[in-house]
Amino acid sequence: MITTANDIVVVGTRASLQSAINRKKQASTVVDSIVADDIASFPDKNIGDSLARITGVQLSRDFGEGTAVSIRGVEPDLNRVEINGVSQVSATGSRAGDFRELATELVKSIDVYKGYAVDLTEGGIGGTVRVETRKPLDLQKPLMTGVVSYQNLDTAETWKPRVTFVAGTPKFLIDGLGVLVNVTYSDVDTRQDYISNTNWSRLADFDHSTEKTVANPLYNNYSTYESCAGVGGATTAAATANRLACETQFFDWAPTVPRYRSWVRNDKRISGDLALQYQVAPNFRAYGQVQINKRNQNLQDTNYSVDLGRIERFNLDPALAAGANGATSRPRVQLGTSTVNENHVVTSLVTALNAVNIGTAANPNWNGAANIIGVQRRDFSYDQDSKYFTGGFNWELNRLRIDFLGSHAKATTVSESNLISLGTSVAGITVDRNNAQGIPAFSFPSNFDPADPSVYADFTRTGANGQVLPVYGPALQYRPSQASNSEDQLKFDADWEIDHPIVSKIEFGMQARRQKYVSYQGGGTRLIDPATGTYQSSANVSYTTVIQNNPAQAQNGNTWYITPAQYQALISSLGGTLGGAPLFSGLKNAPSGMPSNIAFPNFDADVLSQYYDLSGFDQDLVRTANGLSQIPNYLIKETVLSGYIMADIDTEVFGMRLTGNAGLRWTQTKDTGLGTNISRVTRLNATGGTETVTISAQEARLTNTYTDFLPAFNANLAITPDLSLRANYAKNLARPRPTDLVPNINCLDDQTLTGIDDTCSAGNPDLKPYRADQWEVNLAWYPNADTMLSLGYYKKYESSFVIPNVTRSGVDLFHDGTTYTVRQAVNGFGALLDGIEASAQTVFTFLPQPFDGLGLTGNVTYARAIRTNLTNSATGEELKQYPGLSKYTYNASVFYDKGFLNARLSYNYRSSWLDTVLSATNGNNPLYRKAEGYLDGKVTLRFPKYHFNVFFEMQNIAKEYSKIYINKDMPVDLYYPGRRMFIGLQAKL
Repeated sequence: MITTANDIVVVGTRASLQSAINRKKQASTVVDSIVADDIASFPDKNIGDSLARITGVQLSRDFGEGTAVSIRGVEPDLNRVEINGVSQVSATGSRAGDFRELATELVKSIDVYKGYAVDLTEGGIGGTVRVETRKPLDLQKPLMTGVVSYQNLDTAETWKPRVTFVAGTPKFLIDGLGVLVNVTYSDVDTRQDYISNTNWSRLADFDHSTEKTVANPLYNNYSTYESCAGVGGATTAAATANRLACETQFFDWAPTVPRYRSWVRNDKRISGDLALQYQVAPNFRAYGQVQINKRNQNLQDTNYSVDLGRIERFNLDPALAAGANGATSRPRVQLGTSTVNENHVVTSLVTALNAVNIGTAANPNWNGAANIIGVQRRDFSYDQDSKYFTGGFNWELNRLRIDFLGSHAKATTVSESNLISLGTSVAGITVDRNNAQGIPAFSFPSNFDPADPSVYADFTRTGANGQVLPVYGPALQYRPSQASNSEDQLKFDADWEIDHPIVSKIEFGMQARRQKYVSYQGGGTRLIDPATGTYQSSANVSYTTVIQNNPAQAQNGNTWYITPAQYQALISSLGGTLGGAPLFSGLKNAPSGMPSNIAFPNFDADVLSQYYDLSGFDQDLVRTANGLSQIPNYLIKETVLSGYIMADIDTEVFGMRLTGNAGLRWTQTKDTGLGTNISRVTRLNATGGTETVTISAQEARLTNTYTDFLPAFNANLAITPDLSLRANYAKNLARPRPTDLVPNINCLDDQTLTGIDDTCSAGNPDLKPYRADQWEVNLAWYPNADTMLSLGYYKKYESSFVIPNVTRSGVDLFHDGTTYTVRQAVNGFGALLDGIEASAQTVFTFLPQPFDGLGLTGNVTYARAIRTNLTNSATGEELKQYPGLSKYTYNASVFYDKGFLNARLSYNYRSSWLDTVLSATNGNNPLYRKAEGYLDGKVTLRFPKYHFNVFFEMQNIAKEYSKIYINKDMPVDLYYPGRRMFIGLQAKL
């Protein structure tokens, strides 16, 4: 087992840091630790916030709260998180859990193992996070403690409670039986306001420049937009397609969905933990533990957007004359109605002044100024539960120690999403991005107020030509889902101490784990009758609405009909505006003129049921329909068997103590996947045209098995009693995401073409795991119990990893000799990362009173991707960044801990990083995230004589915000998670 030192039982920040130093000195590989000195005294409300202060750890935040960590640039899914030896489970389709589900009040310690020894469960290429909760036999005497606090978020302008109760005793009814119980309740409001330029693409030529935005080698000889008229083709259709491909070189980048969003979450969390320990005999201790976490979330997402997805949304020049073979041209945007920078990125524009019919006179389909503004309100519940059941024993037999662990863990998520969407027509909207952040500021005509719900039912608004603009009825959606992830585990470890001048101990063990990931997303994918095209019923519901003066019917399938008066009454009943602080009020550098509020329709079932049938808005069809089980969105069963043997070393070299270990771990993984196999065919129909039909849609099953041998070597040379040199080498692996393994297959056989592969999108159960070789050397100096200086270098070679959404031809998808063109996740090979880490901490005990309570901790990490073997799909160039890897990360904390006062101020910073390798909705460009720094502080006043403390805490003091971007000219998302305050009291008996 990983060896750590016994905790130092003293109170305060200084004692916690001493314990962490001691654990680092005694551990068998490279590790950093956070230790709570006392019950309910963990330094943060969120485990992730504490982990962010560890060297080489980079925190992922959602709504301002820590959710998961990257370790040395390796993304969260590739790191292992354990709670008392059990995998943290997640029902979201990933291997990374969510730190928000864990109450920190009973956490005793967190160890982050960045090195690897074979008695650690494999699966953490970046590292392994071990969370250990306090046990009842750790207690010296019975205790009872409670913490009551209130928390405030500046964007929500609410105060919400957090309450903790802990009670335990090392002697319950009989000697040797210890009990410890913890219950924590937290009511959390979060809100993030977004300003977004989404769906970047090149639709049209805005600047009329002769310089190409993206050159196409096939059309090198065509140097102007006008010259593309001469491209030609065998037919008029082919010539038009070729001319468009030539003209596309001159198209400029523009966001096709600029929008504002406000996402509000109310998250009620309750976490309970019951631990029992029984000292059966002096050498035998048994234990059992139950931990249950429940999160009931109510979410309200408001999305307000301008639809720029077609060229008719802009003010256009007349199309150029037909070219060779009758090829038509795409119209260009009128000069003077937009501005474009030197990099061919649109910085402002004015939308169309009139509605434009892109359909026929008999069947009009209005675009241009019609239905250009959309507002969506999504109200949904999102309930997550996780349960951990653990039991085992520790048995010491002279020189042999045996540890046994059995566990069952399960996480479930049940979601019910209701959406109502409104669209309306507005002429001449100005979208201006000429500001420091490059974000869209909307300016509307004087007769349109975005904060007034009634504008959506205005039947008098006209375009510049005087024509009344069309009004559109609401769309309704219901989207239910259920997902779960479970793990059963048996684990046996043994340590055998021996008399040998070099080897001090032999360790060996076995482990068996069985995991199951399953998700249902509404169903309806099973084709019951190919002849009639009848599918299994779906739990998903989608309604559209037509507004007519005298509708002949109320409903036709999923289309509903209402009168203008009914629509106005509906809007009057449903219309609302955002609560809390004004929109974007906390966002730094937001341009002036941004709206402070926006109107939206509430999803009020009582009102909507007067117009629509909502009886199907439930979970009844999620798992079964039409007498058949639904095909799950994914079902992955994974069985892992492992065993290891390791020799612990304890000897002397040239008078210096050398400790360490060398071992080998064997592991075998078997994945079984269930998904959907959908076959479609494009063929000639009876009239000589083409049609695409689905000919089958059934379950698909695929399996994959692989075996790995993982050696690891760790050495720690005590150059002096206070100076240690560590080195290690290890192989490790991390398994692919379950959702990448799912055999969901969707194939199209185009029978109108010959000599090409059929095309498919698919999961890839044949994916190899992420495999890595890692090396590290570390020098650490411990001049006293309070002080540590450490400097280390690491290198990591990923021999295989996973690249999502890659299109390849000639793939034998079903291993039957038939080849397809497939878009799926595939393996990449040969990424190389390295980095330098430095950390320091001390307490200034040499200073005169009262300054001898001051202390500092800090660390810095420099990381780089030497080689990624990734490609920028938008440009075809090498992608030199590695996902999730910040080049620089540093943390600094100053604290004071003496007498009645404990205070801490901490700053956490990470430089910019690659967030997404390929964004299909943004021109296949990679997405980056700007550098972020979070300043947090806490002050505790202690009154031990009266057995209570009071505290005040603030998170994100400096109001940090996040920004996602493609490059400096093309920002995607700008959002602010808010600043949070806590005030509370802790009492202890």
